[in-house]
Amino acid sequence: MAEFRRKRNRLGARAYEGRGAYFLTICTEGRKKLLGDSELVDRLLGVLRTKCAVCFFDVYAYCFMPDHLHLILMGQRESADLAAVVKAFKGAATAVARQKGVRNLWEKSFYDHVLRSGEEIDEVAWYVFMNPVRAGLLKRMEDWPHSGSFLFEWRSRNEPAREFVPPWKNGAELERQRQERVRD
Repeated sequence: MAEFRRKRNRLGARAYEGRGAYFLTICTEGRKKLLGDSELVDRLLGVLRTKCAVCFFDVYAYCFMPDHLHLILMGQRESADLAAVVKAFKGAATAVARQKGVRNLWEKSFYDHVLRSGEEIDEVAWYVFMNPVRAGLLKRMEDWPHSGSFLFEWRSRNEPAREFVPPWKNGAELERQRQERVRD
């Protein structure tokens, strides 16, 4: 029988080092809705703040959804290492979750997108902040309690001129969702 080999889904390690900006999605194990607990999310935010500071990352934007977390992280130094900060955060977050009786908090890996020239970080942040609206959890992104930034007051930001469409998403589907929001 042929051995199954998973296709590598990461760039080389150097692409995740330094002063870059990175858009991440970290999913809960089996997409269980474990992040709906406000107390757990508050504790995980503390872990995120601590681990990012130690690993030289700023949190430009975050949004804890019930079954996943979106982050935009920015390396502060040339020595910043995305893999190291994600590993440190996920490990410490798992320990915090265990204290609350949650086992197997995260999926094994995470999804990443290195922001490239021409991609505006505020457009990507808006995409992150709008996630609960797109998911139908509420009408206004400002009402979601588990979004934010460690760098700026996110609720006062204006909608960017262009909408970010992640490379893995269908632009037509995002446009349909935008049109539904406009009608509401």
